[in-house]
Parts: sequence; C-alpha cells; structure tokens
Amino acid sequence: MGMAIEGTNSSRRDRIDPIWWAPVLLLVIVALSTLTVLLFNGTLRKTVPLTLVSDRAGLVMENGAKVKLRGVQVGEVTTIGADTVAGNNLSKLNLKMDPGPFQYLPSNVEAEIKSSTAFGAKYVDLIVPDDPSSKPLAPGAVLHSRNVTVEVNTVFENLQSVVHSVDPVKLNAVLSAIAESVRGKGERIGQAITDSNNVLLTVNPRMPTVRQEWQLFGKTAEAYSNAAQDILSIFDSFSTTSATITTHAKSLDALLLSAVGFSQSGINTIGGNQTNLVRAINILDPTTALFMKYSPTYKCLFQGAQWFLDHGGRDALGGNGKSVIMDAGLLMGDDPYRYPDNLPIVNATGGPGGKPSCGSLPDVSKNFPVKYLVTDTGFGTGLDIRPNPGIGFPGIANYFPVTKANPEPPRIRYPGGPAPGPYPAYPGAPAYGAPEYGPDGTPLYPPPPGAPPPPPEGQP
Repeated sequence: MGMAIEGTNSSRRDRIDPIWWAPVLLLVIVALSTLTVLLFNGTLRKTVPLTLVSDRAGLVMENGAKVKLRGVQVGEVTTIGADTVAGNNLSKLNLKMDPGPFQYLPSNVEAEIKSSTAFGAKYVDLIVPDDPSSKPLAPGAVLHSRNVTVEVNTVFENLQSVVHSVDPVKLNAVLSAIAESVRGKGERIGQAITDSNNVLLTVNPRMPTVRQEWQLFGKTAEAYSNAAQDILSIFDSFSTTSATITTHAKSLDALLLSAVGFSQSGINTIGGNQTNLVRAINILDPTTALFMKYSPTYKCLFQGAQWFLDHGGRDALGGNGKSVIMDAGLLMGDDPYRYPDNLPIVNATGGPGGKPSCGSLPDVSKNFPVKYLVTDTGFGTGLDIRPNPGIGFPGIANYFPVTKANPEPPRIRYPGGPAPGPYPAYPGAPAYGAPEYGPDGTPLYPPPPGAPPPPPEGQP
C-alpha cells in the first residue's frame, strides 16, 4: 500500500504543473492573432514594388486602395506621398504587386486613377496597350498616371443643397447604374454625338425652309379652323356609327368568330397542301414563261377578233347568233406515235427574228405580208392551208373502215379531180405551188409588173 502511494507521487512530479497551462494558452492565442494580422495585411506575402506618379491622387485615395488589371485585383497601394519634379508638385503612390500577374505586364503598361462610382473610393487601373511591348515590366519601375477622375468633394461643394434633399443611398444606386450602363460604350456615344453633329450641319442650311414651313403651318391651322365645324360634324356622326355597332354587337362577334374559323380553315387547307402549292407553282413556270413570250400577241389577237366581228364577221358566222357557216370534213388520221421514231422536230419560227408577231392585226384589211413557211413540225405534207373550198365533191367517201381492228381501205365512189388552186396573182405568174426557179437558180417566170429587173448575170 505504501509503495503504491509513493509511485503515484513520483508520476505527478514528472508532469507539468497545471498552473503553466494558462500562460501557454495565452501565448498561443497571441501567436495566432499575430499570424492572422500578418496574413491579413499581407506582410508575409511576397510582393513586387512599383511606383505610380500622378498630378494628384484624389481626395478619396487612401492606403490599401486596390490595383486592378482588367477588373481583377493584382495589388494594392501601400503609401501615398508627395514628390517634386522640375518644380511641379506630384503625388507619389507606392504599390505592391502580386508576383504572378506582375510577370505578364509589359514595360509600356499604362495606369489611370479611377473610381467605381462618384461616391466610391478610387483605385489604380492598369491598362495594357493595343501593341504591348515584348519586354516585361521591371520591379520598382515608375509609371505615370494618364488622368484622375473628378473629386467627390468638388461634387459635394457644387451640389450641397441638392444632396441635403436627396437620399445618398438611392442617389448612389442611380449613379452606379448609370456608370455601369455607359462603361465601355464611349466609342458608341462618341459616334452618336458625331452623327448628331452631322445631322445639325445638314439641318442648319435648311432653317429658312423650316421657318417658311412654320409660317405656312399657320395658314394650315387657319384652314382647319374654318373647317372645324365640319370636322366636329364628322366626329358627331361617329356616335351614330358607334351606336349601330353597339346595337349589332352580337352580330359583329359572330362575324369575327366566323372570320377566325374561316382563317383557321384556310390555315388547315393551305398548311396541309403547302408542298403541293409549291410544286404546282413550279410546274406552272414553263407555262407562264410561254404565256410571257407570246404576251405581245394577246392584245392584237382580241382586237383583231373584235375588228373581224364588227366588219362582217358576225354575218360570215351566221349572223343571227344561233347558227354558223362552216366548211368541215373528215380527214385520215395520222399514224400512231411511235417512240423514238417520231420524236418532235420543231423548227417553226414566229414573226421577224423568230419573235411573236401580230402581222397586220388588229386591222386585217391592211394585209400585212406574212411569209408562209412550210416547217417540219409534222403539220401535213402538202396543201396545209386550202386556197379555196374548191368544187363540191360529187361522190361518196367512207373512211370508217380504216378504224376497224383489221383496217380496210376506204370506200370511195365517183371520185373527182382535186380542188383547183387560186388564180395567178398577175398575168404570166406561176401556178399555185409551182417552182419559181430552176435547179441552177434561173427564174422560170417573169417578175411581177413594176418590179425591178433582175441583175445582170455574174452580179449578186
């Protein structure tokens, strides 16, 4: 028992007396507080010194002001002092910069002293030029500030009476919003001012015209004054119109609802057939192009038809509106179309130069000379246009047997000769359809009366 008590006292003598815990705790608290202050002040942080010289630093500039690069803090102001250079009193700001961003600053970097708002503290803004130098900025270099923003104290002196009646917090918020709205838009604002100046330069020479217009405006107002009673009568009649609309409001609502339903039906119809409409328009393109090509002939065609009806055409067609005189007959059908033996060959042309022509239309009596062309378009092989009705055929012809499944020859009874051609245009003229020139180009018939004689042989 005695040995156990003696061992316990010996272990207590080896321990630190609890009375020392309080001083140790106090020392730890002091050390942590000191370390916190040093870390907060950046004393233990490695920095790069830099000097900024300005005409004035501003009344709101103070130690600890921020140094920013493109809106990001890269350092702070340590001290603000005064310096004299060539008899000029300058403000000298000592800056300490973070080593990381500092190593990317070019030697021709510029600086400005700005403030975020009219009532805010100033800060140093570093500006990298458009053509930065390849040489980095040296530690301890001296920069010259380009400008300093307007002092808040000056604003207070000029606007003291206004500030007393305005809530500074609200005014600060308004000015901050304005500053943010115009920041970075100086070029656009300058362009707007330049454009306004150009407008004024254009308007100033026209000021006499503007004054004259204002004088004429008085006469216009006088005219409206004389017509005021009539204008009031028109407005008064609107009341009747509005009353009518009010009376038939239900009918108007039904009309509007019907219009909405009609529009919806149109949307459903057109929307569902949008592709078909586009395809139809594309298909109509060749047809409309053909109509466009022959558009010059439409007017003369209808005018010629009207001229024909007014000058005996109605009588030639029957005259009573109920009958018509026709010269018609049945012809043999063409051979069936066979591909590719019967591909179309279109070499026919229109008027002069191959363009559509009206000839003598609308007055057909002028008998405009239109050359008759026999083309290879497949229309007939001989007398495509009958020169006259000819002599009535005195026999019988039945062409229907050729349409049987096993075609048979037509049955013709008492056939006569072909219809004679027209009379020659002048005595000695060639018969209708006879060749006018021999194989060697020699004329076979004399020229018409009054025509110049042919050139001697050997001349064109």
